[in-house]
Amino acid sequence: MYDFKTLSAYDFELLVRDLLQKKLGIVLESFKSGRDGGVDLRYAPSADDSLVVQCKHYAETGYSGLLFALKKENSKVNRLAPNRYCIATSVPLSPANKQEIRAIFEPHCKIDEDILGLEDLNNLLTLYPDIERNHYKLWLTSTTVLERIVHSDVYNQTVLLVESIQRKARLYVQNSSFFDALKLLRSYKYCIISGNPGIGKTFLAEMLLLEHICQGFEPVVVRSHISEAFKLLKANTKQVFYYDDFLGQTGWEDKLEKNEEQSILDFVAYVRNHEHAVFILTTREYILQQARTVYEKLHAADFDHAKCIIELGSYTRRNKAHILLNHVFFSDLTPEHKNALVRKKSLLAIVDHRNYSPRIVEWMSGVQNIRDCTPAEYPNVFISTLNDPENLWRHAYRNHLSPAARSMLLVLYSFQGSVDLEDLREAFEAFRRLEAQQLSAMRAANEFTTVLDELEGSLIRCERNAYSVAVAFHDPSVRDFLEKHMSINSDQALILCDSLVFYDQFRGVFTPHATLYQRNPTRIGEGLEQSAILSAALRTVTRAAKKPILRINWDGAARVSNLICTSLEQNIVHAIRMSNDLPSLERASFIVQVLMHEEKRIITGNVNLSDLPQVISAAKSVPEISDACERLIELATRLYENTDDYEELKQYIALKDFVEAAPNAIEDDKIQVVRTRLIEEGYDIFYFDISRADDENELDELDNTAAAFELTFDVSLDSIHERIEEAKEELLTRIEEPPNDWLDDEPRQTRDADDTEIVEMFGCLSE
Repeated sequence: MYDFKTLSAYDFELLVRDLLQKKLGIVLESFKSGRDGGVDLRYAPSADDSLVVQCKHYAETGYSGLLFALKKENSKVNRLAPNRYCIATSVPLSPANKQEIRAIFEPHCKIDEDILGLEDLNNLLTLYPDIERNHYKLWLTSTTVLERIVHSDVYNQTVLLVESIQRKARLYVQNSSFFDALKLLRSYKYCIISGNPGIGKTFLAEMLLLEHICQGFEPVVVRSHISEAFKLLKANTKQVFYYDDFLGQTGWEDKLEKNEEQSILDFVAYVRNHEHAVFILTTREYILQQARTVYEKLHAADFDHAKCIIELGSYTRRNKAHILLNHVFFSDLTPEHKNALVRKKSLLAIVDHRNYSPRIVEWMSGVQNIRDCTPAEYPNVFISTLNDPENLWRHAYRNHLSPAARSMLLVLYSFQGSVDLEDLREAFEAFRRLEAQQLSAMRAANEFTTVLDELEGSLIRCERNAYSVAVAFHDPSVRDFLEKHMSINSDQALILCDSLVFYDQFRGVFTPHATLYQRNPTRIGEGLEQSAILSAALRTVTRAAKKPILRINWDGAARVSNLICTSLEQNIVHAIRMSNDLPSLERASFIVQVLMHEEKRIITGNVNLSDLPQVISAAKSVPEISDACERLIELATRLYENTDDYEELKQYIALKDFVEAAPNAIEDDKIQVVRTRLIEEGYDIFYFDISRADDENELDELDNTAAAFELTFDVSLDSIHERIEEAKEELLTRIEEPPNDWLDDEPRQTRDADDTEIVEMFGCLSE
């Protein structure tokens, strides 16, 4: 007999919906919980045939609280005037109770059988065991789970843990990781649950433990050494072994006792060959990768091929909202705090936050953690905590990672986004060389490869194609943590500054903007000498790292599709703007040195003509370097004067930009040649770009370009504007191509929750 106290109001409504749909053979619509106008579920095939179901989860308040709430619903039901009105509640009801309730809602509630109490719902669960199975929190938290271990040899060791897990189970939300892990356990008999801190590894493992207890397995909790599992092993007895954080939490050097890695492999070999044993382990992904590097036996045995990695991407939008709802619903937060979250903007900002994690949700749902926070402040404090993930990563960064791994993360942080593997290697080696010189740090052979193995799959991710590998942070909150870390660690900031290899790194750490943690023109410049910053800019301005462009597949997987680089001209423009806060004399000297690189490029013919006008505009904004700017314009003018050679639209756009940046630099007769060609051949110049435009935005951009030509060169391009409008109409009439056949064989994707559904999910907090 279930009392349903482990279900939130939202979970209870879903259970009632599934049971009644099964019993009545119909599909029920769900409506907003809370102040819903008297409707939770509805079946209305026609205007004169409607069934309305009201769900009242009053297990804690009992019949008196239920009756009080129902009396307030009477006027709403009279306005709805359904043909049939049903009530489902988690409160036990006697025949007299049902008669009293039916009297409130006559004539809409016609028979006592349309009032379902606790006993009725349990009866339906008996009739429909598949519904019971799907609502996992019912049987995971039932008393039968504990009854199955009361008389076992491991009762004293395990019962407290199982009781604790059952209390937590009401907060759990199943997602794809649960079923992925079950598949691994069925295939290999053991499973390593791996992932980043706070992502839900232990919670998933505990739910898998309860799942197997319900199937008749005797639980064995391994606390400190795998030898405990061997001692309690029973032949021909179904047992599930659970080893949480089997590689430890406190450091990165020595995680296993002597020869324990071999003992773990021996135990894995045993369970794989015996149907009666199952083995569940958890660890943090970066610690697992370290262990495979340090312990040769774990690496050679391909120990982690039965690994289930939990990622933030494993949680759908609906999952994340449901996790938040469960934690808040069952928390000791005041009703005022709970109601404050229902506001749409706050709720969606939390669910969709890039740093969302179950650990932060758990922390912010504890009344002891927000003791000084008023209800009005609560949503903003919640979001502020998500904005600052320091607590999530600080301990792992300081205590779990090897020194070389910490260095790798700092170097990766210096790039703005994904970086090509070989460029990352060069930047990492430069940082480690300088770090070794200044801090007497030890360096190991093949250090880069070793660290990459340690971090991949946990803190960093590698996306590959046949020719290149892109490296990026696995979780965006790691970058946020490192930004704050670098803002208060000037020694490491100086080493990073002095070791920069690519201007992309310089741009990544010295782009002027205000961060969450400091209000200075640079991200790590607090406390650094200007000379160090300027030296880094001059040293790197000519070096551009390759930026991998990722193609995202329909299933969310990514692969490298292309590599691009910023131009020297783009780097120079950034350097000029970055130098705004320098004294005028120092700034002038710095910019002149930077422009010398551009002069050499112009002379050798390697300049990017599309970006050169931006350099001229930026240089003209600094009056102190007027001589250098005039020299640059004089050199550049020669490159744009050969207008007879122009064939592509991009050449005309570059000329337009140069004329705007340096008026009167090009002689009038040259401009007249361009004006004549635009009038006579404008349609042909634009034709290729118009014909290949795939959407209206591209066509709008071409239309704006034509308008800019009209202003700069004093011409009329009406024929171009007309052709662009025709192309827009052609886009609207274009027939969509059928989907690729290969999609037919892929698993069907469940529709995720939209904004309205998420807000309605939290309506039960307003009851």
